[in-house]
Amino acid sequence: MRIHRRFTAARRIRRLADTFVLAGWLALAASAHAVPAATDAVMPGMMQGFPPPADQVVNRANAFTPARLRWALGNTRLLAPTAGIRHAAAPMPLPEQPASGLDTLPVTIGGETLTLDAYLRATHTDGFIVVQRGRIVYERYFDGFRPDQPHAWASMTKSVTGLLAAQMIESGVLDAGAPLARTVPELADTPFGSATLQQNLDMEVPTAYAPGIPPDLGLFGAVGLVPHREGAPASIADFLLTVQRVPDVAPGSAWFYQNGSPEAVAWAMQRATGQSWSALVERWLWRDFAEDDAYVVVDRNAMAMASGGLYTTLRDAARFAERVRTGFGGARGALPAATIRAALQPAHNAALFAKGNMIAGKDGYAYRDYWYQVNDGDGSFAAAGRFGQSILVEPKTALTIVKFSSSPDFAPRALDAQGATKRPRAALERGDALSAVARAVAEKLR
Repeated sequence: MRIHRRFTAARRIRRLADTFVLAGWLALAASAHAVPAATDAVMPGMMQGFPPPADQVVNRANAFTPARLRWALGNTRLLAPTAGIRHAAAPMPLPEQPASGLDTLPVTIGGETLTLDAYLRATHTDGFIVVQRGRIVYERYFDGFRPDQPHAWASMTKSVTGLLAAQMIESGVLDAGAPLARTVPELADTPFGSATLQQNLDMEVPTAYAPGIPPDLGLFGAVGLVPHREGAPASIADFLLTVQRVPDVAPGSAWFYQNGSPEAVAWAMQRATGQSWSALVERWLWRDFAEDDAYVVVDRNAMAMASGGLYTTLRDAARFAERVRTGFGGARGALPAATIRAALQPAHNAALFAKGNMIAGKDGYAYRDYWYQVNDGDGSFAAAGRFGQSILVEPKTALTIVKFSSSPDFAPRALDAQGATKRPRAALERGDALSAVARAVAEKLR
């Protein structure tokens, strides 16, 4: 089998009539199951022509709708301000050693068995890559997404922030056990400031977001990904200052996934080092292994969206995951192996995690430094982001998988830790779906 780089033309989808407005900002499509198959998820000719037809224009007001989502996730720097992250002079090699028969490999997810190709199409995949022992064994691109095109990481960005924070802690620049407000006094009256740095890194901060400023769209508006609403926060710092404590719930006693903690941690890192988030990523990661430049969404103060604003090519995402895998095993790099091991050391919050606001399929998982610790007995770890972004690293089988997607996920996020519930998700998009794929692939590659 050859490595695939498919650029098949997308077919026209029917217009979705039912949309709803969340917090007065954005008209979003109703439910994920109303969207056709992955190959139908974008209208042909989107943003084509000079100028493009009015009904094919993508802008901040309509980017997060099913017909335009795929284009938006691959072209965000045309919609919002960004900062660049330079690549390495000598990138990490990723030689190709394609394996045969993986397109038709049966995979079983949530009780449903289908081929790997069918799974990728059914879950709105844009790009998919499998690396074993440093060699690309499988690589796919769908519906016009290109190998040289940066794609949204969404919340996988948090895992980058976690590694950088681990480096600051290991080098003594930051104190994991100190209240975050010691470094950022402006956050003293917020839940982020009163919690320790480590509690922020592990999502153990009880928070309450205002109904009009949810943890997702409130931040999107603050950085300019969606239109700014009058009276709403217009910067990341302003967004963080709107978040309230949950009465009678102490930091460390609840697990609540939200965007504020990684933004607060990034603020602390930048304050302590005098360097921007993008400069830190460039120094410790991208200049070490990347083949292409990356970029990150920034607000009007040039503060990076450290919880979800990173964009890279698929192969560089795989290089990042490989760098973490090999560093965990002791390999040398700009980011010390000791830092990677510290970030991925066993967490002891599986009981808290089980009660938190995470999607189904992560039973027995733990969470540390914005990395998921997979409950497979093999020490695997993962990163995940909205709209179907996933990284899975299995040290035991030397397997790394990255999946870029544009899966419609427009469900409102929980506003506070007390009201948090697990979010529903289609069976094929369960939290353990990629682990099921990895098991099948590893067995095939034996």
